[in-house]
Amino acid sequence: MKAQALMEALFSLSEQRVPDTVDTLKAGSPDKEVRKVATCFIATAQVIRQAAAWGADLIITHEPTFYEHRDDVTGLQDDPVIGAKKALLESSGMTVYRYHDHAHCKKPDVIVDGLFKKLGWEISWSSFDQPAVLKTPMTARQMAADIQRKLGIAHVRVAGSLDAPLRSLSPMIGSPGEKWQLSALMRPDVDALLAGEVSEWRVCEYARDASLLGMNKAVLALGHAGSERDGMELLCAILQGLDPALETRYFDCGEVYAYPEA
Repeated sequence: MKAQALMEALFSLSEQRVPDTVDTLKAGSPDKEVRKVATCFIATAQVIRQAAAWGADLIITHEPTFYEHRDDVTGLQDDPVIGAKKALLESSGMTVYRYHDHAHCKKPDVIVDGLFKKLGWEISWSSFDQPAVLKTPMTARQMAADIQRKLGIAHVRVAGSLDAPLRSLSPMIGSPGEKWQLSALMRPDVDALLAGEVSEWRVCEYARDASLLGMNKAVLALGHAGSERDGMELLCAILQGLDPALETRYFDCGEVYAYPEA
């Protein structure tokens, strides 16, 4: 199957085709014959090298390859990092597509589904309009420890109530924006946010004051990659459902931050 045909089949699994989407070709040829597919949260230089060594024909990434939402490098052609990364991709011969908008439009959302499946919590969730509800309440301290153990995140930061039982969670994963995160946390039926990137001065300080004022609210900051990468691992099974002959492999990019004290 050619890369473009595979991506079209993947996009068709979503509830709707997204107009003006960022899910487009980023490198290589859409006519590349695909037998081995690498999936990743973000195609770092390390991921590109590892996928090429494995023999991947296609990389499917969730986030941008060239540091801009649409991968538009107009005016940045002379940047040495962008130039070196383009050269690395060209030398690999691989094709790169992005799978972002349609991942979030599938029912269930591929990225949230991957997160909840990896956590293994008894939880009911239908859409971003409604909170996810835990069958058995947990404290933020308990959730953070479980997340670190199961998702391999070095540090989950918590703002607000550490030891109050929490039942309803809003999965504000990735980087949805502080406006949406704060609106979700303000809802009376939301106890906590499972967040990716988060605004400390706005969202976290709201949670801290809520706790200090006797209201149980919490924010758990997993980091952007930590909150979304398990969905891209789940994508391997989805791709094999489209074509059982495909070889698929997830390549983890790790966390963007290092912890020198460790």
